[in-house]
Amino acid sequence: MSDEPKTVFEGTHVLVLERDTWQYVERKKGKTAVIILAVTDDDRVLFVEQYRRPLDARVIEFPAGLVGDEEGHDDPEETAKLELEEETGYACRTVERLTSGPTSAGITSETVTFFRASGLEERGKGGGIGNEDITVHRVPRGDVVDWLERKNSEGIMIDAKVWAGLWFLDRERRNT
Repeated sequence: MSDEPKTVFEGTHVLVLERDTWQYVERKKGKTAVIILAVTDDDRVLFVEQYRRPLDARVIEFPAGLVGDEEGHDDPEETAKLELEEETGYACRTVERLTSGPTSAGITSETVTFFRASGLEERGKGGGIGNEDITVHRVPRGDVVDWLERKNSEGIMIDAKVWAGLWFLDRERRNT
């Protein structure tokens, strides 16, 4: 196995690299993502919905963002706090790292870290920055699965990481 990948293609935001005949995609900036699991004091799970061009569809996700994609945003915990507030309008007092791993190990070098946000305070309406056009959903925890299934039946895709995040939230709930 070779150590250094060869660049096959360089776009504005991504590279296609090849290592030992295996091609994969890598972001030029922000190679690690954060996902934020946040539940309000009245037991509502925060989700975001936005149009995702690669899928040509709207997608339900947990609030998330890239670490290091903007100058000065290199700390995963601070990125998680910032993205939560930008996307949902909720600030949090603390975030706790839950786990990290690859997003899709066969096609990209990107990794993701799940954080649990606590001490939530609503400070705005959210919606993202620029042209992100994010819709914020506050779903009662007990209704989440039915709500997600309904949204999916309406043609809205559900990011697979949502199901992993719900496992963490369920585990936390059973341990309290």
